[in-house]
Amino acid sequence: MKDYKRYIFDLDYTLLIPDWSKEDDYLRASIPPEEQEEFFKQKQDILNKYELEFPRYDFKTLSDYFKSYGFTVSEETISGWMTHNGEAIVDTVVDGVIELFEYLKSQGKEIVILTSWFSGTQIPRLKKTGLYDYIDKIVAGEDAMKPDLESFELAIGDTPKDDCLMVGDSVKSDKKGADNAGIDCYIVDKEHTIRNLLQEIKASKKNTTRLVKRNKSKKAHK
Repeated sequence: MKDYKRYIFDLDYTLLIPDWSKEDDYLRASIPPEEQEEFFKQKQDILNKYELEFPRYDFKTLSDYFKSYGFTVSEETISGWMTHNGEAIVDTVVDGVIELFEYLKSQGKEIVILTSWFSGTQIPRLKKTGLYDYIDKIVAGEDAMKPDLESFELAIGDTPKDDCLMVGDSVKSDKKGADNAGIDCYIVDKEHTIRNLLQEIKASKKNTTRLVKRNKSKKAHK
């Protein structure tokens, strides 16, 4: 594995495993009762379609989009929903994440979060799990959504593309976006875990160190 400078991470199901069971508690208290049965049936499909049609999330556009499907979801409701999620969602940190972040920071690497959801939910979750202090930059859904090129360009910033690695669990959003942006990608799955990634990075670092020492030794004997 290359010695990357900037590591760009997806959040959900890459770094954190969320328990969404309390998400709808707020919405049940905020959406008209007569709309709720159909709303909860269609909510995720509507969000999926929104992400295909729009380059970023914002309260007004999302509110209008729900209204186009016949649901009364105000901007204030969406704002409260994001705050509620940040407080109510219980996350499990994926095995190896803390160790990986600690190692990357000890090596002077940059850590960026690239998520398609609102920062009002994602930042409190990162803070509660102790990951926030390791992070150099967050690109969230109100900035741009994956796999759009803009979201990856924001995450890459001024760092040379050869020095960037995208780490995520989705081929459709993480790998597709990384390929379009011209950066490498590591897809997390059962065989390629976060802990495996840490081991690969450490092994690569050791090999590089050995090579440097070997070259110095050869020069010393000339």
